[in-house]
Amino acid sequence: MNNVVIFEVTATPEAALKKLAKADIAVYRLKKRASRLSFGVNSQYIEKVFAIFAHPCYNTVIRRKSPQMRLKSFLSTRFCLIIGAALFTVAAISSGNMVMRIKVVGSGSYLKERIVAVANECGAREWSFCRGLDAPMLQSRVMALPSVSFCSVQREGAYLIIDVRTEEEHSAKLDYKPLQTDVGGEVYRIVAICGTAERAAGDKVSAGDVLIGAYELNADGEATECAAVGFAEISAHASISLFYSEENEENTQAALKAAALYSDRITEQSYKVNPCDGGVQYEVTFTYIKTFTVNME
Repeated sequence: MNNVVIFEVTATPEAALKKLAKADIAVYRLKKRASRLSFGVNSQYIEKVFAIFAHPCYNTVIRRKSPQMRLKSFLSTRFCLIIGAALFTVAAISSGNMVMRIKVVGSGSYLKERIVAVANECGAREWSFCRGLDAPMLQSRVMALPSVSFCSVQREGAYLIIDVRTEEEHSAKLDYKPLQTDVGGEVYRIVAICGTAERAAGDKVSAGDVLIGAYELNADGEATECAAVGFAEISAHASISLFYSEENEENTQAALKAAALYSDRITEQSYKVNPCDGGVQYEVTFTYIKTFTVNME
């Protein structure tokens, strides 16, 4: 099992396993943590797994490379190999055939991580000759991403330039800040379409905590800035006090309905009545769901 790579994806076990089984990919070390699912596959299926979970609703990353990959990475740092690679790179650059870097430009550059992943699946990789690049397929798949209205792919020396334009109205409204909560409570649900979910369902949070970070992690675990897109629902507690002349059914119902000022999704509710000068005081305690969104309009 020295060639098992550990992936992590935001998906239900049923949906993920169904997709992997359909592609005839064996799964190892399956674990579920809130909305995230981790699993291992043979390293030969890395590109296939990224292709299966290429839709923006899946946040897919490699959490741990296989021992063989780590060994290969270690050996690649040895002196002789570095010299050989350097000589090869110089020769390739001189010939103008190697793609040293994939650059995403234009108003859609905030989708860089997703676009580079699509480019990899279509045969374009940095530090390669990209002989298998399917440019028309790359363009069509990028055009299928949310709000993308234009895409062009061209070579400029050692660079592969992907020019992506998005709808002006959508681009103008984008907020590059992370999604934060302004109430304390417990995460009820969280979905990160772009960016990285920093909390999971069941986690306790305080006001000001980041729910979705404005960055994504690449296959090497390095963070790259991007626009956060998604939503989160927080289960929070609150209480209100109301004064009435007397305790009766009508006043009780009115007091309970007052909780709707906080949210139309009240999950738990209770009350107690205390006598006071000139009447009674209703103290209503309740749990409600509050939704936070970022760049979802």
